[in-house]
Amino acid sequence: MSDSVCYLCHKVSDNDEKLEINWIICSICHHWFHTSCVDLRKSEFQSIREFHCPDCSKIKGSSLLKRVSSRNHKRIDYVALNEGDDPREINHHPHIEDFHSFQNDEPLEGLVYLVDPKRDCNKDGVVDDDALMQIILNTKLKKPILIRGCNPQVRPNYDKRIGLSLKFPRLNIDELADLIGHDAEVPVMDVMTQNNSPNWTMDQWRDYFKQGPDDRERIKNVISLEFSETNLGKIVEIPKVVKDIDVVTRLFGSILGQKLVDTGLDKPKVTKYVLMSVADSFTDFHIDFAGTSVYYTILSGKKQFLMYPPTDKNLDIYKKWCGSDSQGSFWLGDLIPKLTPKERLKYEKTVDSAYINNGIKITMNAGDLLLLPSGWIHSVYTPSDSLVIGGNFLNLLSLENHLKIYQIEIETKVPEKFKFPNFLRIVWLIGWYLKEQDPDMTTEELLCLKNLVEFYKKQWSMINDEKTCNDKKLKKVVHHVKRSLPLSIIGPVDDFILDFEAWYESRLKADSEISQIKRRRY
Repeated sequence: MSDSVCYLCHKVSDNDEKLEINWIICSICHHWFHTSCVDLRKSEFQSIREFHCPDCSKIKGSSLLKRVSSRNHKRIDYVALNEGDDPREINHHPHIEDFHSFQNDEPLEGLVYLVDPKRDCNKDGVVDDDALMQIILNTKLKKPILIRGCNPQVRPNYDKRIGLSLKFPRLNIDELADLIGHDAEVPVMDVMTQNNSPNWTMDQWRDYFKQGPDDRERIKNVISLEFSETNLGKIVEIPKVVKDIDVVTRLFGSILGQKLVDTGLDKPKVTKYVLMSVADSFTDFHIDFAGTSVYYTILSGKKQFLMYPPTDKNLDIYKKWCGSDSQGSFWLGDLIPKLTPKERLKYEKTVDSAYINNGIKITMNAGDLLLLPSGWIHSVYTPSDSLVIGGNFLNLLSLENHLKIYQIEIETKVPEKFKFPNFLRIVWLIGWYLKEQDPDMTTEELLCLKNLVEFYKKQWSMINDEKTCNDKKLKKVVHHVKRSLPLSIIGPVDDFILDFEAWYESRLKADSEISQIKRRRY
């Protein structure tokens, strides 16, 4: 009906619209109307047998409805069917039931670090930035940290005993559209296929989000809209502890940062994302790019996470699952075997205690803040329409996982557009920043730098190995590694590696001497 003109608005449909425009004809006057112009929702439109327009209904009465069958008809997802998947409902992802059936096998308090204002407060009775930073350092950012009711903008959930430096205004979808820009492109994911749809505008997404559940033809989700350069970015302040521990923020915020900008390397924009999810949205298991840690806070609605720790065994299963042609047909949770009591005892000697569990499910409400550690494999379900702000960050405590996940991304052939921007170059520049700036670090952070030394040596050895360079399977990887070297900043690579290792050994020695002096004093 794209050539017809609506009798009320006198317009035709816009072929570029992402939201479907429905037409209906009056059975009496035979004029065509946009269903939106006569205030018909899709669920109402589909139930009409004989439509009477506003004028004709005054004379002939209301529209006539179809006879309703007592049978419950399921709507089949023909898009998924066409892509070779099994028949399934159009608006209910098949793994949601698996997600719901999962139950924690021990109390949540033993699985995550659930911040307790009574236990974790300072002398003034408040959990402030210093208190939260101490929790991060004590856990080495390996265990998920959950802070209930920490956003003063979200009442009545706010707990006055939480006093963190952050700013997340409570906004609705209309206000978000105003701040982000009505014509801004929005990456939209189709929940059933887990694939991205062509970009919508923010206005189109807002209209979809405001539809009732029965009027949404398919379940769509927005999980990666970066907003740092918008008006929303100006009024959002990410948690201070995140900025303090984010090594990329420290790098670009240092006096050396301007030198990087002058060479054309901007700070990766990964710390400010808005997520807009309608009820029944589901994101299958994944690891955030480069194993970045994540902060995640809910402005409105509710979210549920199901996560597994990044043990070598779990990561190996995840890697094989990612490489399977029938990945979407298998629930990853079924592939991860439960730890027996005997295995738990065995792992206690070699694995961090935060990783010794059979998976964790948490429910987050408006005002809650989650710090998700590096490398955790997780899926997310949305029980009700939700608006969320989150972001990703690299940190020194998690260097081993960051580099490990980077390698998994190579092996599972993750496209560049889904990776951390300029990750390899950033990794080299982190070492340059540490060597040149010699910033304050905790002993735990310093010890983790051993992973950088080993990584640099492996990368340099790989691109200088003739056999590796001639391997057709590795040719692209080698080319990417060479292209990522920030030679204009770090200088000759072999000299840089020697200098960095020498600085590291010297810093380790100094840290050890300071620790010995402290022990003697106490």
